[in-house]
Amino acid sequence: MALVSVVLPVYNGARFIRESLDSVLAQTFHDYEIICVDDGSTDDSVAILNEYRQHVTVFRQANAGQGAARNAGVHQASGPYVAFIDQDDRWYPWKLTQQVVAIERDPEAVLVHCNSDRMDAQGQVVQRGATVEEHSRAMESPLGRLLGEGLILPSAMLVRRDAFERVGGFDHALRGYEDFDLCARLKQEGRFVFLDEPGMCYRIHAGGSSRAGHTVVRSRERFLKNMMKLYDTDEAKRRILNMVMAECYSDWGMDEMRSGNVSEARAMMLRSLKLNPTKFRTYSRLVRSVWPWSGSISH
Repeated sequence: MALVSVVLPVYNGARFIRESLDSVLAQTFHDYEIICVDDGSTDDSVAILNEYRQHVTVFRQANAGQGAARNAGVHQASGPYVAFIDQDDRWYPWKLTQQVVAIERDPEAVLVHCNSDRMDAQGQVVQRGATVEEHSRAMESPLGRLLGEGLILPSAMLVRRDAFERVGGFDHALRGYEDFDLCARLKQEGRFVFLDEPGMCYRIHAGGSSRAGHTVVRSRERFLKNMMKLYDTDEAKRRILNMVMAECYSDWGMDEMRSGNVSEARAMMLRSLKLNPTKFRTYSRLVRSVWPWSGSISH
């Protein structure tokens, strides 16, 4: 049994998957297994994964989303610790060594995460220490105030597998916010430890994990409803959630307006105002849903 199970979800990742796998194989820590879950790829991803058969275990499933693929990987894991890496990210060689030391030093810790750099599509680092650089802004955001943590990337995580399983893993129905959703539940289980030294590099490129349109706005609503249940007795956090949910429905209304669904747009904006009746922008949007000629609907 390996000490760390590395889970790598793959969906049409042929362009970058070798770089991600090679960065795992270059770790100074060696007591790990690699579990790759192909989530219904239609490119050459599976053929590339088969090149690494000596080092990885590959499972295939019909396309179900990144969260479901990660959960499937953890289900096959043998190690007490789980680390995730996305198909277009890159670990530095010391990443697992530092995280294992940190989590074994602190029995109350359920998650260790590290600082990150950012790179472009060609793999050139464009920002050093991005997680620390963005920490203040992240903590001032509504979601930062909810969790009490800044940015936590899946590729930066090392998690106790028993804690991950107790909280139910990733919400596989989410297509956005699934990382924050998991961390909010894990935070109820124990401490998070942050390592200042960057242990991974996050790739920014067209065709990355960004989402848009109806899928993300519905995912946002589901995530916020999850948080409503999680923080049911915390009045301060409920106030934050009401504000964010109001923004969600207001944006959803604009999405419906752009799709020509005027009645649904009005319903969403009225739902938004019920949660936050002081938001002028939503009133403006509602007026434009009744009299579209009164202004642009682009914002």
